[in-house]
Amino acid sequence: MSTAILGLSRYLLIIFILFYTLHCFIVFAYPDEDDRRVYYVTQNILMVFIHVLGFYVLSVRSGRPDLLFICALQEIMFLAVIILYKILYPEASRLVVNNMCMLLAISFIMLTRLSYVRSIRQFVSAVFALLLTLVIPYIIVKIRLYQRFSLWYGVAGIVILLAVMTLGTVTNGSRITLTVAGITFQPSELVKILFVFFVAGMLTDKAHLNEETGRPDKVQLLSILIIAGLHILILALSKDLGSALIFFVVFVFMLYAALKTPLVLAAGGVSFILASAAGYTMFSHVRTRVRAWLDPMGDIEGSGYQISQSLFAIGTGSWFGMGLLMGSPDKIPVVAADFIFAAISEEMGCLFSLCLILICVSNFLMFMNISMTIRHPYYRLISLGLAVNYGFQMFLTIGGVTKFIPLTGVTLPLVSYGGTSILSTLVVFSIIQGLYIMHHREFHAAH
Repeated sequence: MSTAILGLSRYLLIIFILFYTLHCFIVFAYPDEDDRRVYYVTQNILMVFIHVLGFYVLSVRSGRPDLLFICALQEIMFLAVIILYKILYPEASRLVVNNMCMLLAISFIMLTRLSYVRSIRQFVSAVFALLLTLVIPYIIVKIRLYQRFSLWYGVAGIVILLAVMTLGTVTNGSRITLTVAGITFQPSELVKILFVFFVAGMLTDKAHLNEETGRPDKVQLLSILIIAGLHILILALSKDLGSALIFFVVFVFMLYAALKTPLVLAAGGVSFILASAAGYTMFSHVRTRVRAWLDPMGDIEGSGYQISQSLFAIGTGSWFGMGLLMGSPDKIPVVAADFIFAAISEEMGCLFSLCLILICVSNFLMFMNISMTIRHPYYRLISLGLAVNYGFQMFLTIGGVTKFIPLTGVTLPLVSYGGTSILSTLVVFSIIQGLYIMHHREFHAAH
């Protein structure tokens, strides 16, 4: 019986996640959350099947029955999150809650396969982050996000990034982490959120809006450009070019949404080309990554090794995967963080990975849908900025791993290893939930 389950496990995992993913998009056909309930419950059941089956395979093949105990603890955490959201926030988006748990479940499975110690750290980080972020929707609904502090959000972001640039630790050529009391974290992950608050608040500040056009005046726009530019410049000087690119794209799209002129996109495109050329000229590691992207096999033992191993892993996994613990994802450097998508593709299959992408896409669509339904300009821009932040980071990670674009060194939200990444992503999810609940209550109060 055990042998049969092990043999069928990779196909069962794909079947379960295919149905889960299908339900992610079926729910968009029903405008009311109550009409979606049966699909959400089905998703919960499928998530349990995927999570438990994954850990069962890992336990049997590694000869470690204790992994089933860890699996049970994680199931308790998922159940607690789903129940608490249902009790505390009945108007919350169940799709966002389910996808949040599903992505964490996939992360726990693959990290346990790659490194037991890291998987435990990820689990502890997730528990802490979920407890911390559970109160955020309440804060947003009851206290609201004070727009009058918008300038201070920007100033705080610059101060934090300057601290990292001067006092931070160099990781893979970039100065991106700080260590405080023995705890290492990446502040730019949390500054992304402050940056969105800053841009949204400054662009919708009524004291600086033109009465005829409804757009910010020239002085306000100049202030926004200077402070936003300082964020991006400090990140570039710290050689954290992946984060700098995310900040830049988020800023361009938020500015375009506020000004509603194609000139913003054109200027953003030109600025991106000029900045890319400057980065290629100034930073040797950028030139190395571009060369590795253009021809990874040309220096397969050197600069092209990482991306080559990633492509080998994806190709070896094919559609159905090698099976958990049956591949060699350990050969990929930094596999638990930057290249976890390649590891998933090798052992769980490209079909599973495609479903993972679609789950992330359904999150992005839900975030954008929430943004379009919110009437208040400030909250609408916050939702848009966080949606673009999430979607573009997902694109950079998967695009780099699959050689679609050069590597940028950013993580796959909620899936890659990293406590700061998990915390910042869960904060984003919680803010979106708060905005969704706030809109839901205001809509029903008006009708």
